[in-house]
Amino acid sequence: MRTFRVVDSPIGPLTLTWDADRDAVVGLHVHDQRELAPDPAFGTPDDGACAGLDDLAGELDEYFAGERRRFAVPVDPPGTPFSRAVFAALSEVPYGEVTTYGALAAAIGRPRAAQAVGTANARNPVSLLVPCHRVVNAAGHPSGGGPGIARKRLLLSLERGSP
Repeated sequence: MRTFRVVDSPIGPLTLTWDADRDAVVGLHVHDQRELAPDPAFGTPDDGACAGLDDLAGELDEYFAGERRRFAVPVDPPGTPFSRAVFAALSEVPYGEVTTYGALAAAIGRPRAAQAVGTANARNPVSLLVPCHRVVNAAGHPSGGGPGIARKRLLLSLERGSP
């Protein structure tokens, strides 16, 4: 069973989705990241009883306050085996640092798959928790989908200690 909660954040409202069967977060979406009506896959609105969503909301508050560098809540993003490999490699990019699509492709043993890595990154269902904002193009600039370029810059600035 899935439940969701909407929380405010410095980058706009976020929809947090918890899957009780997986005992993990399966979604973290920036509101205007999706141009669709609320997704039935989010489940039912949280009535305030989901401890996992409480934990995630608290960790997000700490992250945005600059007090948390790594999330501890369990995360189990849905995706293909390829996407999940990209998400696992992306989770290893340290706080405040960046990597490229090409470097991620090489890290998962698919050095010619930079474009496919970019597609998986743009479809990341748990942005922030699997830090897609830490991926830049070959020229070193944020690009692509996910939370949007302006938000990626803001998140990288936050992680680097800049306002």
